[in-house]
Amino acid sequence: MRLCHTIAARAAILLALFALCLPASAQEIFEVDGKELVPATPEERAQAFFLEGVRQRLKGNYSEAYDLFNHTVEINPNHVGAQFERASFANALRDDSLTMQLMEQTAALDPENYYVKQALVTFYLNNNQPEKAISVLEDMAQRYPRKSEVLLMLVEIYGQQGNYAQVVKALDRVELLEGKSEELSMQKFRTYVKMGETKRAFAEMEALAEEYPNDPRYRVLIGDLYLDNEQPEKAKAIYDQVLREYPNNVNAMMSLASYYEQTGQQELTTQTVSQLLVHEQVSAEVRENFLTELCYQNYRQDGDTAAVLPLFRQVLSMPQENTNLANLCAQYMVSKNVPKEQVKPVLEQILSIDPEHEDARSQLLIYAIQDEDSAEIARLCKTAVDYGSDEGVFYYYHGLLLYQQGQLQEAADVLGRGVKKANSIKQTDLKASMFTLRGDILHQLGNDRLAFEQYDSCLLLKPADAYTLNNYAYYLSLLKKDLTRAEQMSKLSMEKDPDNYNHIDTYAWILFQQKRYEEAREAQSRVMELLGDSLLPEHAGVVEHTGDIEAKCGNIDAAMRYWQQAKELFQQLPDDDADKPTDLQRVAQKLRKKKYVEP
Repeated sequence: MRLCHTIAARAAILLALFALCLPASAQEIFEVDGKELVPATPEERAQAFFLEGVRQRLKGNYSEAYDLFNHTVEINPNHVGAQFERASFANALRDDSLTMQLMEQTAALDPENYYVKQALVTFYLNNNQPEKAISVLEDMAQRYPRKSEVLLMLVEIYGQQGNYAQVVKALDRVELLEGKSEELSMQKFRTYVKMGETKRAFAEMEALAEEYPNDPRYRVLIGDLYLDNEQPEKAKAIYDQVLREYPNNVNAMMSLASYYEQTGQQELTTQTVSQLLVHEQVSAEVRENFLTELCYQNYRQDGDTAAVLPLFRQVLSMPQENTNLANLCAQYMVSKNVPKEQVKPVLEQILSIDPEHEDARSQLLIYAIQDEDSAEIARLCKTAVDYGSDEGVFYYYHGLLLYQQGQLQEAADVLGRGVKKANSIKQTDLKASMFTLRGDILHQLGNDRLAFEQYDSCLLLKPADAYTLNNYAYYLSLLKKDLTRAEQMSKLSMEKDPDNYNHIDTYAWILFQQKRYEEAREAQSRVMELLGDSLLPEHAGVVEHTGDIEAKCGNIDAAMRYWQQAKELFQQLPDDDADKPTDLQRVAQKLRKKKYVEP
């Protein structure tokens, strides 16, 4: 039993127990055949006023109730219920002096009332009067010898006072009532240790073991206590004896492992732990707790993984009830920077147990991205999407790979599902990227209206995203639509990424569409300066734009040179490039007509 030490609890006890404190006369009913009887004797009148006081208190009319209780006591000073109610009111008003006076009077009026005395003890304790509480409890222990909770309250108070001899006496009395138990013996053991009587402490535990000779757990407990009290050899002798009688006793094996560790015998510690971890009687929970502590200690001490990983491999070779141990192993390996080739099999084991395990698949995806393993990325992401993962990153990479494979509609659909999944604040950048990629794909599918909606959604999340601003502006320029806004977006993209030739090319092309040819030529010269002489096939479109701008500025010879260069670069593009024939046809027409031709 725990003692109550708060004012709120004190008030609750005092108020809740009042009915239990009443004498038998308080249960009398003053009605016969539905008619009220007029109280005749003083006792009857007092009881009538008391019951009316209780009724008013229950209705919340505390002032009226208090007056009725006082009137009850005026008529019958020995009315226990009314005195207790008055004490409860005094306690609620925090008048400690009056409360104590009334509580003591109530206890004196009904010395056999257990609940009144219990409330009085609580009051004394809450008002820092432990000696008075002890006096009442000792009286209660004599009056109610079968109530062990009274003795346990004495144990706690004597313990707080440091009166350990009385603690032991009280525990002995509890033991007579309830019999020997581990909890009581441990309390006595700790008390004897505090008293400096180590022999009596261990004698108490020996007596417990003798009480239950067929339960080796108590002998192991004695060994543990010797180990804790710096007597390791005595502990070892007990563990050895238990294991001779019970070779598979898990408690003894665990304690023996602790002994080896405490005495610095690391090889024997590891050997014993290994036996324990694969022991059929060791529960998965015990294995997990043990390995968790081992990992924590190893990480905190910057220990070698060689002391931990072999144990994990042993355990993970056994059938697993859940992913807990494999997940613990993976977390430990990642935290210790174990090579990914060693981590991957553990992560795959997690997925074999729980195919929808997000953390394991996410870590495998990180490794696949680092290795630029497209096939592995595709496998991981497709499986996650099929399972309806809540992690947006799987949808992004799955959509990206489908896009790269030319499956545009499928990619747009996957990304559409992905933006609905990526709703956490941490995934804002990812969600913005999915909007942009989906916008690019929808543009290629010829659905510019939806494409621009995707770009707008991205810019709501990341208003200064240079890539999105550039693409949005460029596609508007191709449609010759909303060119003022396109110019503003293009300028902002260049501010964010001033040396990106694509962004400057977009800006020049917007100026071109606005017939601001000289300004476009000035901007495009910066593009060609950035590209230099090392032109690649992917630069063909930029070179063609340069020729277009030169033509509009009246420099046909320069335009012809750029168009010819663009043609040669287009020809170097892979044959599976879907736009290659159209691009070649367009630039050939310009060369043939020696002028700019609208696409």
